Amino acid sequence: MTVTAYGHKSPALGVFTFRATLNLAMLLVESDLARTIRSRILDIVIDVLAERAGGHTKYINQRDDNFLPAAYQQFNYRKTFTDALDQYVVLRKFKYSHYTNRVYQLVFQENAKEYKQILRLNKADSARGTMYAEVLTAIASVENGLAAEMKNKHQELGRKLTPSEVDTLFVSAAANPYLKPVIEDARIKMASRDLGFRDALHQKLEAYIQSVPESDFDQFLGETSRSLQAQLSDPEILAVFKRLSDR
Repeated sequence: MTVTAYGHKSPALGVFTFRATLNLAMLLVESDLARTIRSRILDIVIDVLAERAGGHTKYINQRDDNFLPAAYQQFNYRKTFTDALDQYVVLRKFKYSHYTNRVYQLVFQENAKEYKQILRLNKADSARGTMYAEVLTAIASVENGLAAEMKNKHQELGRKLTPSEVDTLFVSAAANPYLKPVIEDARIKMASRDLGFRDALHQKLEAYIQSVPESDFDQFLGETSRSLQAQLSDPEILAVFKRLSDR
């Protein structure tokens, strides 16, 4: 909205909405003024969350109705992935954490430690508990695909895979055209939402930052967004879990 002929010194006065101001500040990543604007807006976001759900931006991702189904599915695919590491890959020290970091780096170019530092998480905080549904889906897609590839390679060779052979599978997964749209969507969502809602800049994903669409504000702060506790008491959400567990 623009107000013209306002007073004697302002022939054209631009008035930005909350969302427009945030999106403008997000586009100026290196600007100190933009950083200050984002910080002030983040204070407002935190106040809104506190008023509506007593929450915190650390877990703003969990106000999305898609979070719980995505987290549940991701848990199942995670089990498939860790089982594959046990059955098809030779024993190595810190096998789970090593390959988990490889998956994270493939999806959003950071390891678990880097991710926690950027979001200012405590050591005991679950990284995946703070991730958006789209990011969890991308991780599940990669882990499930890698599990299938490890099984196929194991059957082909008739033995467990060496670390270098697993590395080759990761390289192939990173170049997989079927995974590319899912991974790019996850990077865009993580980079843009974390900067807008958490004042957290993922420098390695800076090229993926976009303006936050109005639907995201409705999804995480609007009337349709709900705390995790409210979602767990919803019969429709529980029905989704039942369908997933019956698969």
